[in-house]
Order: sequence, then structure tokens, then C-alpha cells
Amino acid sequence: MKKGMILYVTQGKEDVPLQAAEELIETARSLGVTAVCVATTEEDAVHGWWSLLTRGMQQVLFMTAAYNAVLDRFESRGAPVRLCG
Repeated sequence: MKKGMILYVTQGKEDVPLQAAEELIETARSLGVTAVCVATTEEDAVHGWWSLLTRGMQQVLFMTAAYNAVLDRFESRGAPVRLCG
């Protein structure tokens, strides 16, 4: 089964460097996720959901995260929620 994940950055999104998002994507992939979309707005999250479905993901997860610029890392804000599948 193909799994996709939407990572919605809720805090510190203006400070997220592009390379940090890549590290977050690699971490999610190590958890068995096939494809990851990083969203910073609600519109990005909806577009990511649509994009994952059209790429054949049978399960889509949604997780919120915050970016801590001082520590230069992401911090999860709860457990992943299954949107479909």
C-alpha cells in the first residue's frame, strides 16, 4: 500500500529553510511513507491531499509540525491523523 503524508508547518513557517524541509521529508520516508507534501497554508494542505491522491496514494496521513529556528529543527505537534485509506 502506498502511503502519503502532508506535513503542515503551523509555527515558524516563515523561518523554514528549504534544506530543512528536505530533511523532514527524508525522516517521514524512513517511517514507511512513499510521498510527502510540506504545507505552510491551508491551501497548500488541500493541494497536497489532491496531489497525493492523484499520484496513487491509497492512504493519506496529516501531521502538524512546528519549526524551531533557534534549534534548527522540526517538532511534531501530535500524532498523524489518517485523512483517507
